[in-house]
Amino acid sequence: MTNYQNVISNAAWLGADIENSDRWIYRLTEDDIAELEQALKGAKSRGVTLAELKCDDFPLPGLGPRLEQMLDEIENGLGLYLFRGFPAEKYSKDDLRYLFWAVGLYCGTAVSQSNRGDVLGDVREIGTPHDGPAFRGYTSNGELTYHTDAADVTALYCLQAAKEGGLSRIVSTPAIHNQILAERPDFLEPLYKIYHWGRQGNELPGQSPYYTQPIFAVDDGRFAGRYTRTHIRTAELGDVTPPLTAGQSEALGFIDEICSRPEFNLTMMFQPGDIQFLNNHLTMHTRTAFQDHQEEERKRHLLRLWFSPPNSHALPESFQPFFGDINAGAVRGGFPSPEGQTTFETQ
Repeated sequence: MTNYQNVISNAAWLGADIENSDRWIYRLTEDDIAELEQALKGAKSRGVTLAELKCDDFPLPGLGPRLEQMLDEIENGLGLYLFRGFPAEKYSKDDLRYLFWAVGLYCGTAVSQSNRGDVLGDVREIGTPHDGPAFRGYTSNGELTYHTDAADVTALYCLQAAKEGGLSRIVSTPAIHNQILAERPDFLEPLYKIYHWGRQGNELPGQSPYYTQPIFAVDDGRFAGRYTRTHIRTAELGDVTPPLTAGQSEALGFIDEICSRPEFNLTMMFQPGDIQFLNNHLTMHTRTAFQDHQEEERKRHLLRLWFSPPNSHALPESFQPFFGDINAGAVRGGFPSPEGQTTFETQ
């Protein structure tokens, strides 16, 4: 057996230890809000479309440096961050969509979230069945398993919270790794080897619907993790890739069991105006089941960005089959559109 080591990282935290910390929360000031509002008003008055928008069209001289600090924290610190306090209730959803895309331009390069080319996605319940190979959790209202998204960073912008439920829960992937080392080091052997994953129906023409990816990897001393059980399950059900061994299944089950322990969970309820940033190589996240209001305009609705930040580290070679370019600062991940189209909402 390989001599696996504890991951020494700022991102190896317990939820119980940081839940009351302000390190990962920034509350927008009145000046920040005024700057965002002025930039929004200015860009829209000049008729700049989302497709045309650039940072120069949306100047944030005060908030821009704070976004750079956020990028450093999610890459080299805890792996998560939250901006809170924008008065979302004062604005239309179209204005909030515009504002979120503009903020995202300061953070990195957006990648497509499905083969429809949606670089700016909508997270809301549209009745997607939970038992199909094309299941995507962001279009359902059921409880999700802990997972990572298919990009370097996920940003979620809350427009409307649920009537009940919909809690956001986050765990540290390095902390999960270290707990496995402490309790069941034999499980690390399969977790560092490849699993087969499904593309959830987002493969390009001629591309295999499956690819290989380990759960944990270390490259040049830098840890990276990735885990989405439903995507691995898709490959299992396809009867094309090798079936999971008993050891592989048990190891994944142990990840799920540790994730469910309260001390590992950082739990928060989204408030309208919140923007949550998560490094998918250092954290896993989930959402509890929720119940919506009856009125369409009051139903739970978040916007989502997947993006590659300019300050990203190189990824391990074993991440190349999905991410493609694994070099530091590369634009990588996502599910490209076969026609190359770009849309700014999930249809």
